[in-house]
Amino acid sequence: MRWVTPEKLHLTLVFLGATDPRRVDALKSAVRLVAARHAAFRVETGAAGGRINEWRGGVAWLRLGEGAAHVSDLALDVDRELGSATYDAKRRPRPHLTVARGATDEALRDLRAVADRLRLGWTAERLVLFRSHTERTGSRYEVLLSASLLQPQAGEH
Repeated sequence: MRWVTPEKLHLTLVFLGATDPRRVDALKSAVRLVAARHAAFRVETGAAGGRINEWRGGVAWLRLGEGAAHVSDLALDVDRELGSATYDAKRRPRPHLTVARGATDEALRDLRAVADRLRLGWTAERLVLFRSHTERTGSRYEVLLSASLLQPQAGEH
């Protein structure tokens, strides 16, 4: 099993796949618009999950507890603004933090057993548009845009 390194941890809102490079400016504008409509908020992990895929290997994740609804709202807003049609009435966002690849059944059992005692928390403060480069050693992410979310008003989080 390969743990995701801290600098690669992220919450995927919308995965676009192969995209025409001429669309990058429009994508950046869309992400900026969405960021300007949402305030920063608190996020905390919850229960563990994962799946085993025989030809791709397994993946392990931590679902979100606190902040999950905010992440879902952001994903839906980004999807609408980009016009990517990733989500619909049948396919809704499922917020999670991928923590490992190449997971085995045994590793998933172990992660599920400790997930209640393992809580990661942070403030979601920005939206980032990444370009993903697949390499033999894994994925490398190139930041194309980082847009700050609004600062919450006093009493909000």
